[in-house]
Parts: sequence; C-alpha cells; structure tokens
Amino acid sequence: RSDPMDRIIVTPRLVLTLITKAERNSPELKWIHDIRSNEKATWWSIYGRSKSIEDTEKVLGGLLPNSENPYRVNYAVHSILDSSGGHIECESQTAVLDGESTELIGFISLVALDASSLALPEELTSPTSPAASTLTVEVGYMFLPSGWGQGFATESLNAVFDACVRAPSFWAPFSNLYVRAIVNEENPASVRVMEKTGMKKRGVYEWTGKAVFLAGRWQEYSCLYIFGRQLLQE
Repeated sequence: RSDPMDRIIVTPRLVLTLITKAERNSPELKWIHDIRSNEKATWWSIYGRSKSIEDTEKVLGGLLPNSENPYRVNYAVHSILDSSGGHIECESQTAVLDGESTELIGFISLVALDASSLALPEELTSPTSPAASTLTVEVGYMFLPSGWGQGFATESLNAVFDACVRAPSFWAPFSNLYVRAIVNEENPASVRVMEKTGMKKRGVYEWTGKAVFLAGRWQEYSCLYIFGRQLLQE
C-alpha cells in the first residue's frame, strides 16, 4: 500500500491530523479522550461517554488500525484560531504548520466493516460495485459543542473523503471504495451533514435489539437513515 493517507490535511479553517496509534500519555489519546468524555459530543454514540481513560482505550481498540483490519483511518480535527481565540480562515498550509494556534473540535473515523458492524439488507449496501473488489468503510464523527453549527463537520468530512481518493493504493487490493453512514432519524444535524458531503440516502433501517443508552435514554428501537457514497470506482 504505497500511497499513505495524508498525515496532515489543511483546509481554510481546519487542521486534520492522522492518528494511527494513541499510546498512554500521548497527545493523540488526550485528544480523543477529551472528545469521548464529553457528554454532548458522545450524545449519539452507542458506546456512550467515556468515564475513564480505559473506556476511551477500549473504544479505540475498534477504531485504530491493526494487523486484522488495516483499513482504519482516523483524524483529529482542530480549528485554526486568530490571536483573540476566534476561528479564522488560513490561506497557507505553511503558516498552520509553523505554529498557528489551534483548538481541538472533533474526531473522524473511517473503519472497514467487520463482524461487529451492523449487518444491513442488500438493498441498503453498495449499489453497483462487485463485492470481491469493493471495500466498504463506515464513517463516524464526533464534535465538541464549540465546533457545532459552523460547517466544520462538512468541511472536515469533505477533506477526508478527498484524501481517500488521493491514495488509491492505500486501499489495495480493493479497487472500489464505498463509504456508508448510519444516522439516527432524531439527529437532523447529521442528516444535513450527509447531504452536504455527497452522501446519498439509501433507505431506512429499523433497528431493534438489546437496550443501549443513546441520546440520554435507554433505547431498544431506533429508526436509522442509511447513507452511502462511492469514493473510488474502477
């Protein structure tokens, strides 16, 4: 896999940093724990809020790349700040990497489906590509309240999707890359993000199962919107 994913991605307002490991006491683990321990950021997470660093490390076991699933991509998202602490647009990547002040606002993950992933009916999966040459990844993201309502999720997701397209051999031997997202019907903000990032609504899946604590209450049923987009296609 000769094309690595970009280590740093800079957009007009954001800096995205690739995370491939998050060791104890590392800045990467602190970033992710700061987000995963925030109740509002994890409002829609089926794993709930992390109450300890060990909780965050346990969740990361299913997100960080390993020998069994190397197709896992994670980025920490920082906004670029001006001298007064406000968000700004930056025209130069060099300026950012040379010491612009930034603020942690979010985290994005792309994880190839495995046995723990939600199995969906065929009509809600990749529509056109041959299964043998297609890798399906699921996108997830969390943003701190300080990053809400400003288009940061849309800006950062578009940047990550573009990075995936720039690195086709990272996904080898798969020549087709399909990204899916699962959004609760009660989460209209994420529905809007999906629409703004080119994700197409494939349908609705009604989930029932063992109760999970989600959005402030225990739930045994959820109506889920399934979105998808072909990122690479031979």
